[in-house]
Amino acid sequence: MAERLRPDGAPVRVGDVVVTAPGMTGEVAVHPPGSPGLRGHDRPLLAEALDRADYDTQLTVEVTTPDSGELVVEVPGPGTGLGQLVLAADEDGVLRWHLPEAAEEATDRGEDRRTYTIPVTAAPPSEPGERGLLGAVGSKLLKVLVFPLIDPVLGRVGDFFVRRWEERNRPEGLVGVTAGVPDWSALAEGPALLFLHGTGSTTRTGFAGLPTSLLGDLHTRYGGRVVAYDHHTLSVDPLANARALVSMVPPAAGLRLDVVAHSRGGLVGRALCELGGELGLTPDRFAVRTLVMVGTPNAGTALADPEHLASWMDRLTNWLQLVPDNGVTDLIDMVLTVLKQLAVGAFRGLDGLMSMNPSGEFLAKLNACGPVTATYHGITADYEPPPGSPMARGLRDGLMDAVFGAAPNDLVVPTEGVHSANGAAAFPLAEPEVFESAHGVDHMTYWSHPRVHTALDRWLPG
Repeated sequence: MAERLRPDGAPVRVGDVVVTAPGMTGEVAVHPPGSPGLRGHDRPLLAEALDRADYDTQLTVEVTTPDSGELVVEVPGPGTGLGQLVLAADEDGVLRWHLPEAAEEATDRGEDRRTYTIPVTAAPPSEPGERGLLGAVGSKLLKVLVFPLIDPVLGRVGDFFVRRWEERNRPEGLVGVTAGVPDWSALAEGPALLFLHGTGSTTRTGFAGLPTSLLGDLHTRYGGRVVAYDHHTLSVDPLANARALVSMVPPAAGLRLDVVAHSRGGLVGRALCELGGELGLTPDRFAVRTLVMVGTPNAGTALADPEHLASWMDRLTNWLQLVPDNGVTDLIDMVLTVLKQLAVGAFRGLDGLMSMNPSGEFLAKLNACGPVTATYHGITADYEPPPGSPMARGLRDGLMDAVFGAAPNDLVVPTEGVHSANGAAAFPLAEPEVFESAHGVDHMTYWSHPRVHTALDRWLPG
């Protein structure tokens, strides 16, 4: 059953759902869970991930309107022992997560009603056959999702829920990149190469874009001394990561390291170089000779502000529509885990994400550091999606890019923030590699570009 929207701003009730849409014409309908045609089949990645994470669809609100505006949607609460959020799919398949207004810490009582404010922008029809992760192209769908507040393995969703998820799903330690992990004496036989992955990632997924030929050359150049550090990125800050890595290395190991770091991993690298005294790191244990930072938020990213964390999850979710299913399962599982904690208003225990907040304590401390002995290099990009693509409309209409305003960015990190002056003595960086928008390089696709391979070849002497 559908009801007409009221452009005069009067509320419209459809069953248990109330929609207010001032200035907008069209219809609103409400579908129970399992309604035909509302679940994607050709891109099952998100649907399967929702099942793994114990999300269920409570109901779906379908809005048909030619207008732009703002929907205020009031829905029944999730019920006792459940949390709730909304996943909105625009006509062209762009996805956005919405948290309930004035979210509070979860209780077992549940809430009678939840309210969501959802911007809507009129979109031209999509290309025939184009579908998103929800299979929702052609309709504005608002999927009201619920999840248990108590996970049978991880316990109550709330502060430190993400930490428990990382402890279970993100084993920490040194891993081999081109072969097994050499012993400490072998690593000390000459310069060694260390890879540090970014947020929510692992070595396997985070550096999957590097060609095997390049890795083979690096293996030869460094005599097989090529390792990576798998570490937690959501629940602990980069200083804690660096401290854990230092503790693994024998005090007299005498390592000389070159480091290649992606995104937040560069902050771990900087902690090793700039906060060594606090870490108890001495040259007898190891020293960093070269640090290559690729898309590193050295001046932070506004997406790490608590108000914008859901927007960060939007960007990752939409990017996952554009890549093959293989290799991204872990990333979408991470997104859904973080969203549970955000949906119940539990922002403590997300120290790894908050460390990238431009106004946060971690970056204030790091960017007050003095000179370093390591040589720093930076790679950054200004990304603009191809004209006419769903991602392009999402950025153009301001709903996905409102966080950065007009500042160029790679979808996650401001372009200038990787290499420009930030207060630390090592910045600005000399001669950074900067990809212009015409190159089509975003935060997750640096490793596949030949210019990155050439830069690594130049900066990593072995």
